[in-house]
Amino acid sequence: MTTTGIFTTGTRTVSSLEHAKIRRDPIQWPNNARVAVTLSVIFELFPGEGGPYTAELAKQSLFGGRRGVWRLLDQLDRHQVKASFLVNGYAAEKFPEAVVEIHRRGHEIAGYGYTTTRYLSNLSPEEERGDILKTLDILHKVTGVRPVGWVSPDCYPGDHTLEILASQGVMWNGDFPNDDLPYVVKVAGKPMVIIPFSVEADDYEIYGKNLQLPDVWAEYFKDGLDVLYKEGETHPKMMHASVRCHYFGRAVGTKALDRALHYGASLPHVWYATRTEVARWWLDKKFG
Repeated sequence: MTTTGIFTTGTRTVSSLEHAKIRRDPIQWPNNARVAVTLSVIFELFPGEGGPYTAELAKQSLFGGRRGVWRLLDQLDRHQVKASFLVNGYAAEKFPEAVVEIHRRGHEIAGYGYTTTRYLSNLSPEEERGDILKTLDILHKVTGVRPVGWVSPDCYPGDHTLEILASQGVMWNGDFPNDDLPYVVKVAGKPMVIIPFSVEADDYEIYGKNLQLPDVWAEYFKDGLDVLYKEGETHPKMMHASVRCHYFGRAVGTKALDRALHYGASLPHVWYATRTEVARWWLDKKFG
């Protein structure tokens, strides 16, 4: 546990420089894996109001619920990989059958705000709490299971996000891209695992925003895994990759994802895990 704050959300310290003063002791993954790979599949739906840009996003995001999520589910089945689906409440309201199927096939469902356009950092404390509880309630109602993980829309938490999550029994948060291993912070006296987000192998950053070919995403995935795999021989690491149902749920995207997952499967000692599996392992082993 660390105490000297450097990275905060509002008044809450969520990181420090304490552990950077010395090299972290090696941790141990299940079956002595060198790298734990977590794959996030973002299932989001944008409302149409807000101008031409959000109207266009609304049209694009409909593909995710109509076709993309189903293609990705079938693809993950073929590779026998379980993912962490980050689902916003609005998508769950409009496409409940898809969310039920995500749960039925054994994937984790984590909260991702009500809509991606409502950044928690821009909301009042009452609105922030309302959005979080509304999203968790919708996902609970649709699947019968209350999420234990949360990533804020576009990783913009509000001043009270972690406290609200802790009050709802959420055990991990993925808003902070500041490490390549998890770490634990105390929130309202309870341990919460921070599982860092990363944008290196992220389909929006590479394909959606910068208009690079999907194969570039696959190369980022493979190169990053190569480095972490080598380092993981003595100091096991974690790698995160993310895709969206309305981007890589399209045929050209799933081809790139196939290449990446085939490559990962070719390496021994790689643990594909949901973020909740990582968080539970972390807490069970009492890693800091």
